[in-house]
Amino acid sequence: MQDLLAKSELVSHGTTVGTNAIIEGEGTNAALVTTRGAEDVIFIMRAATGRSKGLPVEDVLQFQKSNKPDPIIPKKRVYGINERIDCMGDVVVEFNEEQAREVTSQLAQQDVDAVAINFLWSFLNDGHERRMESIIREELDNDVFVTRASDLIPKWGEYERTTAAAINAFVGPTSASYIQRIDDRLSENGYDGTLLVMQSGGGVVSAEDAVREPIRTINSGPVGGMIGCRFLAEQLGHRNVIAGDIGGTSFDIGLLIDGEPLTKPTNVINQYEYMMRTIDTESIGSGGGSIAFVDNEGDRLRVGPQSTGATPGPACYDQGGNEPTVTDADLLLGFLDEDDFLGGRMTLDRDRSVTVIESIADELRMDTIETASGIIEVMNAKMADMIRQRTVNEGYDPREFVLYAYGGAGPLHVPGLAPQLDINTVVVPGGSTASVWSAVGVSSSDVLHRREVSNIMNAPFDSETITHQFNDLESAVIADLHDEGFTDDDIQTQRYADMRYQAQVHQLSIPLPNGTLTAEDMEAVIARFERTYEDRYGKGAGYSESGFELVTTRVDAYGETTKPAIHGKSGVDELEPWKTKEVYWPSNHAYFDTPRYRDADVGVGATIEGPAIVGMEHTTIGIPPESTCEVDSMSNYIINFGGK
Repeated sequence: MQDLLAKSELVSHGTTVGTNAIIEGEGTNAALVTTRGAEDVIFIMRAATGRSKGLPVEDVLQFQKSNKPDPIIPKKRVYGINERIDCMGDVVVEFNEEQAREVTSQLAQQDVDAVAINFLWSFLNDGHERRMESIIREELDNDVFVTRASDLIPKWGEYERTTAAAINAFVGPTSASYIQRIDDRLSENGYDGTLLVMQSGGGVVSAEDAVREPIRTINSGPVGGMIGCRFLAEQLGHRNVIAGDIGGTSFDIGLLIDGEPLTKPTNVINQYEYMMRTIDTESIGSGGGSIAFVDNEGDRLRVGPQSTGATPGPACYDQGGNEPTVTDADLLLGFLDEDDFLGGRMTLDRDRSVTVIESIADELRMDTIETASGIIEVMNAKMADMIRQRTVNEGYDPREFVLYAYGGAGPLHVPGLAPQLDINTVVVPGGSTASVWSAVGVSSSDVLHRREVSNIMNAPFDSETITHQFNDLESAVIADLHDEGFTDDDIQTQRYADMRYQAQVHQLSIPLPNGTLTAEDMEAVIARFERTYEDRYGKGAGYSESGFELVTTRVDAYGETTKPAIHGKSGVDELEPWKTKEVYWPSNHAYFDTPRYRDADVGVGATIEGPAIVGMEHTTIGIPPESTCEVDSMSNYIINFGGK
């Protein structure tokens, strides 16, 4: 290990520590200091939507059973300070320093580990927040983690900004300790470079930045897969991609449009919406460990969102699981081989799968295979419906996309979705790397620094003022990358403006050209906004008569890093299956004699006619009937269904 690290140019890391801390409620003893009168913002949330934000649709429909989440910070540790900045950034109530010191004394008595500071309109004038931070650092232990909202999220939106600051404080000490331990261990073992950490915005940051702003690592796992898809799509020439990642508990989906991942201005975790621009991925509870059950209210077969998790796992693992899962259904239908699982290192217990699936087959008055097939069909229907929601409902035609399948269970199940969506091509990226594709994405991510400022302007826009704002932001992010050792040749920048119709809440992010902007450029930006709006919400949805607002200007700056090299591998001269057995394909409601291949035997240039199965060490590829699979020069499995 020491020899490897000593030779390594780059170490990138993805972590779920922050995500787990929020979901499990195991953060630190955090406090919130805010403007007096705004102490309840984080508890009121966005009224009724706080009860259902981010929940699966089946839970949203049962609104009477929903509740607001447990507080990130309890009311007893929320303090109000007499101070006030107005919407123009002017001081209308001076900062009460005596009161601030009294609050800091109370924080010391409560032995807090972290403090979030968010004053009203602080993103326009951060003087009061900076003074509060100074007092906290004077009076409290230096180890106390402090987050200023004006530094973390300098944007309009009081609730979402408060939530972001609170979450950052809540997960700060835990995440910081974890990342610091990783960084120290790398140094002890010979790595002399900078540890890079994946963030949900689509790039990596230094360990130092990740320690200061751990909120940016939340939900970054699926984002790693999206960056990997962008990296591969550039090489394959795919402009529009639906990325489908299936693991043990969930199906994660994201879109590449014109080669770039879609982003969103806010994120949700544990029903809390916080302001942080992230790559737009969504998840539903459909994975290999998803539990199948009969809905007693309607005698319907349901699959997920509950999961057995890694422990005890599906019944066929013989580790204590006693509920029917998707993996148990895969085994009974013949997709998995009980004697060749995990490359032969694990034997699956078929009898246990039969027992647990029979338990619900009896309730459904169906036989075991019909029930197993039904489990897969229900799962596939949920996933296909989710793809339609992310494409058709947002103005995109799925027939114009290529479908990428990765994760532990993605290569087996995602190809079966293509015929339902009239998609012609499915790609299993990197062959055997598909099961760890998110890690490939993390390793291919560039360093990302993002700067933004909120300053609401109405059209017609002053191009000179906007150019000045962008120049200031660009200077700051480029300086950040220079400090980290990047040269101008390694840096790329992109400008964006968050825009909306006047009197609306929802915004769209619109790219702008570099250089000095003109009045003609701003007219073109408005036209691009209107086209994007109608693409997203439908022809005729725009309302230019209301006027236009530019809410936020943003600059993303990327420092180019070393990219992984994915090479193809040679296989046997004449490809022959190592076994042929009957497999029941739910899409065809029929058994087919299905050849099984081992990935080690399948090399570049191989062609496999469906139906077929390719077994890998950590995943399985399902090649459906009436499809053909070709292995390209990078060992990607390209499954084609023909034109429709």
